[in-house]
Amino acid sequence: MKKSTLFMLALCISVMAVAQTKYARVPVQSAPARAIKNQQVATQPVNPVANSKSVQEFTIGDSQYDMQTNASMGPRHKVYPDGTMAGTWIRGFDSPGRGSGYNYYDGSAWGAIPTARIENDRTGWPSYAQLGTAGEIVVAHLNDGLKISTRAVRGTGSWTESVLMGPTGATDLSWPRMITNGATYNNVHILATSYELFQGLNYALFYYRSLDGGATWDKSAVILPQLTSADYDGFNGDEYEWGTPHGDTIYFAVSGPWVDTFIMKSNDNGETWTKIPVLSNANRKLATGVTEVKPFASSDGSVAVEMDNTGILHMAFGIGGGYMAASTKYIYINKNGLVYWNSTMPMVKDSLVLDTLAAHGQLLGYVSDGPNPGDTIIGAPSYRVGLASFPQISVDAYNNKYFLWSAVSPGNPSPDPLNYRHLNGRAWFAGKANMTPITDLNSGFQYIFTEFVYPAMAKYVRNNNLSVIYQTSNQPGSNIVSTTISVHTVNIDDRIIPVSTFWPTSVGDHGVQTGNQVSQNYPNPACAVTHFRISLVSPCDVTLSVSGITGIRVMEISKGMMTAGSHDLTLDTSQLAPGIYLYTVTMGTDKVTRKMVVQ
Repeated sequence: MKKSTLFMLALCISVMAVAQTKYARVPVQSAPARAIKNQQVATQPVNPVANSKSVQEFTIGDSQYDMQTNASMGPRHKVYPDGTMAGTWIRGFDSPGRGSGYNYYDGSAWGAIPTARIENDRTGWPSYAQLGTAGEIVVAHLNDGLKISTRAVRGTGSWTESVLMGPTGATDLSWPRMITNGATYNNVHILATSYELFQGLNYALFYYRSLDGGATWDKSAVILPQLTSADYDGFNGDEYEWGTPHGDTIYFAVSGPWVDTFIMKSNDNGETWTKIPVLSNANRKLATGVTEVKPFASSDGSVAVEMDNTGILHMAFGIGGGYMAASTKYIYINKNGLVYWNSTMPMVKDSLVLDTLAAHGQLLGYVSDGPNPGDTIIGAPSYRVGLASFPQISVDAYNNKYFLWSAVSPGNPSPDPLNYRHLNGRAWFAGKANMTPITDLNSGFQYIFTEFVYPAMAKYVRNNNLSVIYQTSNQPGSNIVSTTISVHTVNIDDRIIPVSTFWPTSVGDHGVQTGNQVSQNYPNPACAVTHFRISLVSPCDVTLSVSGITGIRVMEISKGMMTAGSHDLTLDTSQLAPGIYLYTVTMGTDKVTRKMVVQ
């Protein structure tokens, strides 16, 4: 038996499509907002995996069960200080059935691709963490309860299995998220939902805690304050995510189409909790008898949260929405935009319109149609999230923040025709006023016609390298989410990403400025006006020039002597014909040139 929250795709609708022409416009799909159990991998022809890899990419596993989450990616990949790594994923074939795939990197190489799940029973949705000084733990869900697999030495030996059941009336625990903390990593914290109506909640969100490595549970099926039926109608699978513990400070984020977006934080290892609101949802608790709700914007349920070294919480979540018709709740999928928020900001409350978010410094990612014919979004298969979603956040020892997500990529559609997803990322280096521009991590020729989705980034940044595991194949979309997608084998790959990937021009190690800087313009493509920021090490004369792609200069503006520091510049592009341009900023003896597209 299997648990999933497969939403059967309904008719495409356009009433919630993003209105800004500079952002990609695709039909927004809707789907019922309740979960359906027991979805199996269909018996259909298998498509082989055929993607090229760089020297920094390694295949660590495979699967035909190709839906790794319903919304948020759990903690599935860990890098240890000694250079070893481990990763887990949902592995499913007709035989031996779905379960937790697992692989281990011993410091020099990943192990062989596994041919079986680690559990004796059919499971799903694993979370991975360190347990004890040298061990490891995987928590996944069964048809009833949670399967907990542990071993004393990571990477070797047999797994010891136990089962954690839910309370009477809600024994069927689902979609777990698990972290460990403490001096010896023996404190185990789990979030999971009921699969039945419990205490007035359609899917109650439970908190569990063990202080002895899972031998006993001193907090069991706790519904935390402000998460009761007085506050919400219920919670859905995978719409919550832990951040990395800081000592006894633990925290998790919740975000979804029919709930508020918020963070629950405990400074005493789970004894007491504080709720931190981020985005309010007026439809979190509907009055008795309500059968119709007009379309509204909210989160898509895919969320990530991480605390930096100064105690500031950083959150990212995709944009979705919902509506109710004839007493049935629906969600919107394939909306555009990835929201950023941190705990120094007010709540996200004005609007989820992308221009508004950008003006407030809260637009982390988005999908934009390309400037050339054929370089557009033709079709986006449903993963039941937004066009830019599955966010991940890591913070290094220098307090640099790294953001990673999966986004639909314009151009190069599959024969379906559907556009592929790429991994996108950007960084916010310590001491800098702004994040770096968005980087497409799969823009190279070797990635054409390859899908990259479900990233799980390790939280520990070792030797200035990020490590991320993800699902990849030559077929966009998931056959578990949509039966229109043929069954196909997918790979689970690990990729090492040097943090220098995100260094802008003239930025040295750890974001220390070593020269004058010029940011990428925004928005890009530009429409009427565009903006960019320059940062000057010392006072100097500044000149801006714009040239066509052939090198013919079409504009030159002298800004005169400008003081040291950051300056925001605006460029009027209303008189420029649509096309590709190069803008050059001359700062004293320095010159920086970047590419700009004008619509």
